[in-house]
Amino acid sequence: MSKPLPFTLIIPAHNEESVIGRCLETALAGAPDTGSFDIIVAANGCDDRTVDIAKAAAPHATVLDIQAGSKTAAINAANAEAKHFPRIYLDADVECDYRSLAAIAAAMTEDGVMAAAPAIRLELGHCNWFVRSYYSAWMQQPFAKAGKGGSGCYALSEPALSIVGEFPDIIGDDIWIHTRFPDDQKRLVESDIDGNPVFSTVRPPATARQQVKVEARRMIGNADVKRDHPSPYLALASKGGGFLGSLRSGTSPVDLFVFYCVKALVRIEVRRSQWRGKASTWTRDMSSRQS
Repeated sequence: MSKPLPFTLIIPAHNEESVIGRCLETALAGAPDTGSFDIIVAANGCDDRTVDIAKAAAPHATVLDIQAGSKTAAINAANAEAKHFPRIYLDADVECDYRSLAAIAAAMTEDGVMAAAPAIRLELGHCNWFVRSYYSAWMQQPFAKAGKGGSGCYALSEPALSIVGEFPDIIGDDIWIHTRFPDDQKRLVESDIDGNPVFSTVRPPATARQQVKVEARRMIGNADVKRDHPSPYLALASKGGGFLGSLRSGTSPVDLFVFYCVKALVRIEVRRSQWRGKASTWTRDMSSRQS
C-alpha cells in the first residue's frame, strides 16, 4: 500500500458548535496515523463553543481562535500556518471523509491541475417537499453536473495559491476560486483509484424561505466577484442549460416549475437586500446545522 500523499485540510468556522464535531469526525474517519494529514480549524469571530469542540474532536489539529469574523481572513491566517500542499478547504457544515480527501489530494498531482473538488452528495432527509423538488431540478443543471454547483470543498495546488495570493474580503470564495482557472486546469473528483465514490455531503436548507435566502447570498457573492474580480472564466462557471435543456435532461415539469419559482424569488430577495443596504451581509441557514 502506497504512502498517503501529504495535504493540509483547512476548515474555516464561525459559530459552528453544532456541526464542527461532525465535520472533524468524518474527516478523521479512516485516516492513518502517518503525520502527513494536517488539519487547521480557523475559528473566526466565535462566541460559542466552536473552539473547545474542535480541540476535543481533533486533539492533534491546529485550532486558531481569530477574533474577527471573516471567512476569507480566517483562510489567509490558516494558509500562513499550513505546512503541506495541496490545501483542501472544507466548510464546517459539510462532511468529507479521509478517503475522499486523500483522493482529491491525489488528483492534484496531475500535471497542470490547479484546483479540484469532489462530487456533491445531497442529504435531503430534513428538507420539505419544495426544497427536495428544487434540488431534483438543480442536480440536472449543467453547472451542477460539472462540479460547479458548490460542494463546500475545494483544493488548491501550490502553484495555484501562488497565483491567487491572499483571499480577498468576499463572501463568494468558492466561485472566486473556480473562476481563477480554466476548466482544463480543474478536476471534478468522482471516484478514487479503486473506483470508490468520492464526494462531500451537503445539507441544504430545510425550507423554501431559507433556500431563497441562501441562494440570494450566493447570487450577491457571485455578482461581487464578477464586479470586483473579473475573470475570462466567469461566464463558463455560471452557464446554465435553460428551460428546454432541463426538460431534455429528464427533469420533471413540476420540479422545473419549483426551480424557476425559487430563482424568481431569489432575484426579489436580492433587490430587497440591496434596497435595505444589507447586500453584503452573511446569511446563515440554521435549519441545516442540526447535529
